[in-house]
Amino acid sequence: MSDETKTYYHTTPNGSRIFIEECGSGPLMVLMHGLGGTTNAFQPLISHFSSRYTMLRFDFPGSGFSTFKSPPSIPQFVEDLSSILDSKDSKENTILVGHSLGSIVAMHYASKNPGISGLVLIGPGRSASHIPAVVERMTGLGAKARLGIEGIRDSTIGNNVAPSSSNLVRTIVRQMISSQDAEGYAATCEAACAKTHVDPDYSTIKCPAVLIAGDQDMISPVSRSEDLMTLIGGGGNENVLLKVVHSGHQQVLEDTDGVVKAMEAMLDFL
Repeated sequence: MSDETKTYYHTTPNGSRIFIEECGSGPLMVLMHGLGGTTNAFQPLISHFSSRYTMLRFDFPGSGFSTFKSPPSIPQFVEDLSSILDSKDSKENTILVGHSLGSIVAMHYASKNPGISGLVLIGPGRSASHIPAVVERMTGLGAKARLGIEGIRDSTIGNNVAPSSSNLVRTIVRQMISSQDAEGYAATCEAACAKTHVDPDYSTIKCPAVLIAGDQDMISPVSRSEDLMTLIGGGGNENVLLKVVHSGHQQVLEDTDGVVKAMEAMLDFL
């Protein structure tokens, strides 16, 4: 295993410039953050898996250190992931790990690429473009962010982090939110609720998967993961697990041990 973390940029065909961190050795494990996140959202997992996997983390265009030229969309994020994977010497046995927004991209990609070995879906998301109240809330959040990230920072921490969690978790989430570009964050809010964001064909996802839900998650409640469990693989995939951890919507930061155990349970299928 190499302890060295490489950082570099990948330019996609649409002109997005994506910041990537990569370390470890072995099959590829790609980690994708949620709205307002960065590669730091997965830092606690690195020491657990980098001896067995090449761990590749990246900031979505418009988040963290990544930039975009055209307005982002869920289909575009999926194409960006495809571009990153196509740039690798080998993408066999790839495992996709997605948190919230990242889980949406992971499921879309896996639904069209049967070669994916496994999915880790943390606080998973779904399309809500057909729900007016959600569209109004997300577009309103984007509009508020355009006035300054500080205007949505504290409320975001409150919505993401469980009352029982530590101040260290709140500090990390605060840092991630504070690092966001206002326009990039707003555009991502709009992409999440746009008409271009529709659910994938979950029935075509045949690989092992684990859904990791926080028992105090207000953004992606346990019931959402329960619903997805009946949809992935057409409900007939016996290698789909649901694990509940003690957290809000920042499961990896709030209950690292619980997330690691849930991931190991899925990896046992491989």
